[in-house]
Amino acid sequence: MKRLSKASLLASCSIVYAVAGGQMAQAQVFEEIVVTAQKRDQSLSDVGVSVTAFSGESLRNFGFTNSVDVAAQVPGLNIGTPVGEGNNPSFTLRGVGLNDFNDNNEAPIAIYQDGVYMAALPGLTFQLFDTERVEVLRGPQGTLYGRNATGGLIHFIAKKPTDEFEAFGQLTYGSHNELSFEGAVSGPLSDSIRGRLSVARKSYDGYVENRIGKDANEADSYALRGQLDFDLSDTGSLLLKGNYASSNTVAPQYQHEASDGVADIYGYADTDGDNFAGDYSREGVLDIESWGGSATYTDTFGNVDVTNILSYSKTEKLHKEDTDVGPNAGIEPTFASNIKVFTEELTLSGGDNDFNWTVGAYFFDSKVEGDLELAVNWFAGFAQFLDSDPTVFDGLLGAGTPSLATADPDALLPAILYDVNYEQNTQSISGYGQVEYALSDTVKLTGGLRYSSEDKDMEYLNDMPSGYLLNDAFGGILGMQSWMDFRTGGNNNATGIPDLDAGAVGDLNNIDASNLSGKIGIDFTPNDNTLFYASVSRGFKSGGFNAGFSDATDGIKTSQIPYDEEILTSYEAGVKWSSEGGKVSVNAAAFYYDYKDFQALTFQGLSQVITNSDATYKGAEIEIGARPTDGLSMQLAASFLDANVDGVSVNGEFLPDRRPVLAPKFTASGFIQYEKPVESLKGYLSGNVSFNHQGAHYFDITNSPQSREEAYTLVDARIAYRNDDDTIEVAGFVKNLFNTDYRVYTFDFGAIAGFNQQFFGKPRWFGIQLTLRN
Repeated sequence: MKRLSKASLLASCSIVYAVAGGQMAQAQVFEEIVVTAQKRDQSLSDVGVSVTAFSGESLRNFGFTNSVDVAAQVPGLNIGTPVGEGNNPSFTLRGVGLNDFNDNNEAPIAIYQDGVYMAALPGLTFQLFDTERVEVLRGPQGTLYGRNATGGLIHFIAKKPTDEFEAFGQLTYGSHNELSFEGAVSGPLSDSIRGRLSVARKSYDGYVENRIGKDANEADSYALRGQLDFDLSDTGSLLLKGNYASSNTVAPQYQHEASDGVADIYGYADTDGDNFAGDYSREGVLDIESWGGSATYTDTFGNVDVTNILSYSKTEKLHKEDTDVGPNAGIEPTFASNIKVFTEELTLSGGDNDFNWTVGAYFFDSKVEGDLELAVNWFAGFAQFLDSDPTVFDGLLGAGTPSLATADPDALLPAILYDVNYEQNTQSISGYGQVEYALSDTVKLTGGLRYSSEDKDMEYLNDMPSGYLLNDAFGGILGMQSWMDFRTGGNNNATGIPDLDAGAVGDLNNIDASNLSGKIGIDFTPNDNTLFYASVSRGFKSGGFNAGFSDATDGIKTSQIPYDEEILTSYEAGVKWSSEGGKVSVNAAAFYYDYKDFQALTFQGLSQVITNSDATYKGAEIEIGARPTDGLSMQLAASFLDANVDGVSVNGEFLPDRRPVLAPKFTASGFIQYEKPVESLKGYLSGNVSFNHQGAHYFDITNSPQSREEAYTLVDARIAYRNDDDTIEVAGFVKNLFNTDYRVYTFDFGAIAGFNQQFFGKPRWFGIQLTLRN
């Protein structure tokens, strides 16, 4: 793999000094961003919580175009794509995350849009457009927010309707025929009604070449958001929002890595060394469509502020994957889901400079319907998969039938056809509250409690229809039941996993959990430029169900379908400091996590299983910003993490002391930028260079060598011109300047199929932008 040397990094940073400046990609240490991390407007520097925030202009200048891009400049935040870009992302914050890609699950890092919790994993990779700001809160969240979150939350906040007319449009053309557009129009519709319409469109050709079919990893998506803001009284308002998004592409493709450099069980090995090309027999699809709406009512009654948010959303997904990553019709799964979510949240708050309080009630209702199929096709060498000799089947098939070892693979039906159907329903009700009390001008106490009650049930059918083993080329059909008897030496019910319902398994299909969690903290502000804070908080995430492919021949038992809740207790201390005049700023925090029943994804054969184990995390983050001269700004951020999971059991073997997934010991990011007015051009020139360094990390909780990604560094650059009145901007950019090769995920199927799946991040990407504002 190509890696960036220190000399190259320093050279890239020096480029900015030769480029005249423009509008800056300001980060949180320079901007006085107003955030709502504690459910009221506060300056970021006054919040005794570890928060990273970006304004909408910063997001645009950093080139962040979707929800997963923000990780590039947030210390401690890592994002993987287990099933490809555009699909279910895996958010990890301070090492807390869950890399399960089943659509029925929820992440321990909660994602919010405009105060509404987003539960559907397929809908969490979305376009960033017409955005006001993004807030990233680290640590357990629950005493101020509706949904439980053990590891933190990310809040995406859209720009709202305005009292005066405004409009903008941004057109981008880039590598692989990228053509993107973002625009919005906003203003008054009457004396008491304002509206805003925002749109986004993104497309580019596939950058992963398919030598035998259509290229993959393309983009073809669009999104629409409409808002109406009504004045109901002098103090009351109602904001109605509707949104729609659609993505319809050729499914992203893995890269094939043959185990030990030899061909896999299908006789295929991709040996050309090109990380963006392959031979894919299945031209899969990735279609994700989501729509929804919310109604946010706010008013003030006396000294009490009232906010009520009602929301509904629906997300549909169809994903057809080429798992074997080769020219054979080998392992071919199909994932389909339909997810409906209804939420209701009522919040009351009030207070003054010395005492602030917030109480709330939250109701969450979701229904997830999943339909999964997995075809594993026969081939002449399939004995390696069965750990037996193909001629063994001669006796089962009857005298005079051909041997499996010499059979024509094209004449065979799928050997295994998993057909999984499930329905999961979740209802949760919770009450929460937090108070802040000033003991003096310099000391403030914070305390909060949360009670959650959650009921979750699953109807799960994992079936192998008979008649899919062999076709008439073998003188008749051998039913799956007989094959299962052969392989396991006993009489199994299809996969050996009975239907997961109350009649078959008692209460294994139901989780009824309640939890009391909370927070206590103290803030100390010795002067106007310094804030010290410390807190102890506890987060809770309920248990769930393994809704993927489960096969008793992999050693999976029905009792393993449900898994337990996890509880994280956080001990944290931090400081926020700025020099007189604000030329230097420092945000730093240290933490210790006591993690009970951490939820970890493992594979046993082709079966996906989440199990529980205790863990201990400790680490720190720091962000340092400086403005040494007019027009010159820079920032450096870093995170340090020592994380250990007590152990996991895989295929009956206990593996102690594992490092969690997507949890590097060290990460760093930063930027340097310069802007300069140019009188002859009647405007400003700007330039900035940013970098993101990821330390070595794993994509599998087993910490296998194949799942380890070595450290790498990415560098982006941007130059721009804007006129004096900020109505026209022209920019050029490059992402992944040094064309660094790096993996964003990998799955190791070496033990059962002889290959490793690998997803690589995007190669070097150039583009130009034109932005017009009224």
